[in-house]
Formats: sequence, C-alpha cells, structure tokens
Amino acid sequence: MCTVLFVDDFKDAADALAALAFALGHESDVAYNGASALTIAAEKKFDIIFVDLTLPDVDGRDVCLGVRKGRSAAARIIALAGHTEQTEGELDGFDDCLLKPLKTDDLERLLS
Repeated sequence: MCTVLFVDDFKDAADALAALAFALGHESDVAYNGASALTIAAEKKFDIIFVDLTLPDVDGRDVCLGVRKGRSAAARIIALAGHTEQTEGELDGFDDCLLKPLKTDDLERLLS
C-alpha cells in the first residue's frame, strides 16, 4: 500500500484520481492548490505525489521543491502537465512527468 497525494486545482480530476487510488488499495489525499499541498505534505509522509504544474497560487515546481524539504522529501514526485513541452528548469526536482489526463494504466504502474 502506498500513501498518495494528488495536487490539482481541477477538483474533479484530483478527486477521481484519489478515488481510483483508493479502489486500488492505496491511501490517498487531495490538495486543490499549492499552499494546501505544502501544508498536507508537511504533516504526513507520502510515498508518491502527483503535482499539476499549473496551479493558481504556487507553481507546481515550487510545490515539488518545497516538498523535498519536508517529511515527504523521499517521495516520488510526478509532474502532471497539460502540454508536451516544458520550459527549461520546470521539471527540476520531479522524478517523472506525465501528460494529463493521467491514464489508469500509468497510475496502476506507478503505484505498484
């Protein structure tokens, strides 16, 4: 079992991914903005964190770098991008980057 955090300002997407992870037997939490993601990740240790790169309050990269300084520093952090091209440095600190919407097969593979 993994502890998973989904960070996305699109609530339906975050909730659906969390529900799917739960159905697969994992403990999951959601954050709908960067600030709450940093708070949640500081309070609980996660194995894997999925972060939307384009959050309205805190850039996804800044969320990743902030998480790397806290309890979940060792978590696998996956960027969720809405487009195929990322700017230089945008993926610094991330372990991987996947395109949105996240496919069920990719989620299952990453959580296994």
